[in-house]
Parts: sequence; structure tokens; C-alpha cells
Amino acid sequence: MINFLKKNLNASISLSIIVIVLLSLTVSHISTSGFQTLLKNMCVSFRGPVTIFCYLCICFLMYLLFSKKGKIVLGGEGVKKEYSTFSWLSCLFMAGCGIGIVFYCQEPILHLFKNPYHNNVMGSPEGIAYSLSLFNWTINAWGQYGVLGVIIAYFYFNENRSLKLSSILPARTPSWVKRVIDINMALGVIAGLTTSLGLGVSQIVSGTNYVFNTTLNPYLLMAAIGLIAMWSILSGLKRGVKWLSNLSTACVGILLLVIVLIACFNLGITNFIPYIGEGTGLLFLNYFSYNDFYNQTSNEWAASYPIFFDLWFAAWAAFVAVYVAKISKGRTIREFILGVVGVPIIFTCLWFGIFGCIGIEYKDLLYATMSNDISTSLFIFLQQIVGPTGYVFLSGLVLIIICLFFITSSDSGSYVVAALVSSKDDVTTNEKILWSCIQCCVAMALFYLGGLALIQSVSVIMGILVMLLIGLGSCFFIYHLFKINQSK
Repeated sequence: MINFLKKNLNASISLSIIVIVLLSLTVSHISTSGFQTLLKNMCVSFRGPVTIFCYLCICFLMYLLFSKKGKIVLGGEGVKKEYSTFSWLSCLFMAGCGIGIVFYCQEPILHLFKNPYHNNVMGSPEGIAYSLSLFNWTINAWGQYGVLGVIIAYFYFNENRSLKLSSILPARTPSWVKRVIDINMALGVIAGLTTSLGLGVSQIVSGTNYVFNTTLNPYLLMAAIGLIAMWSILSGLKRGVKWLSNLSTACVGILLLVIVLIACFNLGITNFIPYIGEGTGLLFLNYFSYNDFYNQTSNEWAASYPIFFDLWFAAWAAFVAVYVAKISKGRTIREFILGVVGVPIIFTCLWFGIFGCIGIEYKDLLYATMSNDISTSLFIFLQQIVGPTGYVFLSGLVLIIICLFFITSSDSGSYVVAALVSSKDDVTTNEKILWSCIQCCVAMALFYLGGLALIQSVSVIMGILVMLLIGLGSCFFIYHLFKINQSK
């Protein structure tokens, strides 16, 4: 490891910064409330630019989708696709959503009791609540993934550039600028991953305690999952990650199907279907209203949900975009956009519609639970749906899904971090294992120190930087395409 760090300046700098941050947290006893205040202030201050940026991302994707540029094949004409459509969609969805979508799957219930739009938007309280969750988790999030992902994929496959975020900038960009960008993005990826992994561990521990009356050691749990992630790394992206992503998708499909069948045919709960239809319509009808950054009365809401999520997903985009670009060889730009943006949005609508809108049937119980400990609300919901016997099976399935999300996120994240800080174009297995270990150790340390609030603040800052990078990269990408078109 020491020899590797001596030869790789980017990795050495990144690891040094991580160690310094962890040591600072250990000795300083920094107040969590201070970081939460900082987080809120940043979200409120940047609400206008963030909103405009999200609009521009959608416009950029629409242009590529409906123009002749959409026919461009990533890798060139005649290039064979490396993944089947099912495996490709499974891999990108597991990377893009991961643990967060399971942890916050009943978010519409929170919005049902508290949101700033009840008297300002036409629609039922249930429909508005559901549409607000879709607003947080769909268009703006996957729009950012799609923009950055397609740019990286094009330059990687069609222009033979390295698989790094700095590769989307002009070739004349100074090397030290590229190094600073890649190091910062790698740190941002680690920050985003450790935050999500911390959420996943807390939900697994709470779930096993509630369902099986068993208290798991979170550190042993992280270590065990980390070992499985290393096995996946040794298997490679085309085997381990692909297999686990396919398995995750199958498990998620079974879970959703069972819940819907039980709700409809056993309990007679069908009102969630109109909620889904109404809420989806309200999302598109009120998209600009929900983005109304001139409404200064909703600062608390902006900092807690839409702007925070937009910046968090922007930081997450540094990871998702590189990974999705890597697995998208042979896809057209149009196919890439439909797969990376369109399909996940549809699935997310179904996900929140099933867990959130069916959960509204037990809104009082679940809201009280979520206000106290959101990590157990999903298991209480399952208990209400299937009863004291069947919920044990479904809870076990949920825990397996969380673990699979944990593993696939850790595995693919290790690859991305290694690719960003590597001095070579080809990432070695040892590099991926090294960053997998570092990632696991950082998650353990932050879990122990209670530093998730700090990491969330870091993620938001990184989100701002990623948005700037996406903006610059998009301008250069469009210029590059027009330049090529003129030369023909």
C-alpha cells in the first residue's frame, strides 16, 4: 500500500485529507447543530441558482433526446453492447438510488402532515404529498445524472479520454486544475457514499432489533458487508456487481408485487391507485411552482427537502455518472437518456406510490414512528400490511435488499473513486480493494463519531462544485459537437 501511495500522488492527497478530517472530528468535538445550521444556510443561499441549473439540465437533455445528436453511438457505429438491457438498467438504478430510496420510502407521509403547498396548490392532500416526494427524487436528480453521465460517456468512448470528471473539460485545461477537480470529486463520492451507508446500517440495525429482537453490532455488520463487497470487486463489474444488481432488482420486484397483491386483494386497499395518478399529474403540472425560489416563506422546507436533495444528488452524480458511463458502451445518446432518466423516474413513481400511498392508510401510526425513528417505519408498515407472521418474511427480504444495495454501492463506488484518483487509465483490482477498505473504515469512523451531519454539509458543498463542473462540461460538449458537425 505504501509503495502504491508513493507512486500515486492523487490517492496520497485524497487519503491524507480523509485522515485529517477524521482526526479533526475526533479531537475537536464539533457541534452537530453547527453543521446543520451551515447546511440550511447554504441551501437557502443557493436556492435560486440551483433551481435554474435544474431547468437547464432538463433543456439540455431534451435537446439531445430530440435532435440528431441523439443518434450518436457511445463507442462508435457497430460497437457491441457489453450489458443486456435488464442488467444495464439494474446496475444504473442500484447505483443511482441505492439505500436512500429504501430509507425514505414512506416520505409522502411526512409531507402529508407538513408542507408549504397545501393552500397554494390545487389537489388532494394525499396527491400533493406524493407529488412532493416525486419532485425530490425524480426529475432533478436523474436529470443531473443523465447530463453528466452522457458527457463523460461520450468523451470516454468516442474521444478516447480517461474515465474521470476532469475529462469533460477542454484538453488545454492545466493538469493541476484537472487534478484538483478529480481529487475533490473523489472526496465528494466518499462523502456521499458514507452518508448513504450510514443510513443503511442504521436501518438494518433498527430492523433486526424490531423484527427479530436481535441487536447487531453495526461495526461488525459494516465489516461483513465490506468483505462481500470485496468478493464482488474480485469478480469484476461484469460479474459480481451485475449479478448482485440483477438479484437486487428481482428482490425489489417481488417485494412490490407481494405488497400490492396483499393490499388490493386481502385488505381491499385500492385508494393508493388514484393517489398515484393524481400525484404524478400534479408533479408535472406544478413542477415550476414547486421550484418557486422567490417564495421566501419556505426556507425551512427548501433546506430540508428540495434544495438539499438537489445538491445531495449533484454530489452523488459525481459517482453515478462515472459508473453509468462505464457500463453504457454501445448505447445511443437517445437510448442513454431514456434509460438513465426515463426508466428510473417511472420506477421511483411506483416505489413511492406503493410504500408511501399505501402507507397513508396507516398515516397516524407511521407519522408518529417516523417523527421518532424513521429507520423502523418500513418494518412497522409491513407488520400492518401482512400481519405478525408474514411480515417477518418480508422484513427479511427488505433487509437483504438493503444489504445488496449496500454492497453494490460500495463496490461501484470503490471503482469510481479508484478511477478518479488513479494515475493510470486502467484501474487495478488492488486499487479498488484499497478504496473499498478505506470507504468501509471511514463509514465506521463517522458512525462512531456521529459525523454524518458534517458529511452531509460536505456533500452539499461538493454538490455546488459538481453543478459548476456540469455547467462548464455541457458548454464544452455542445461546442465540441457543433465543431465536429461543421468539419464534416
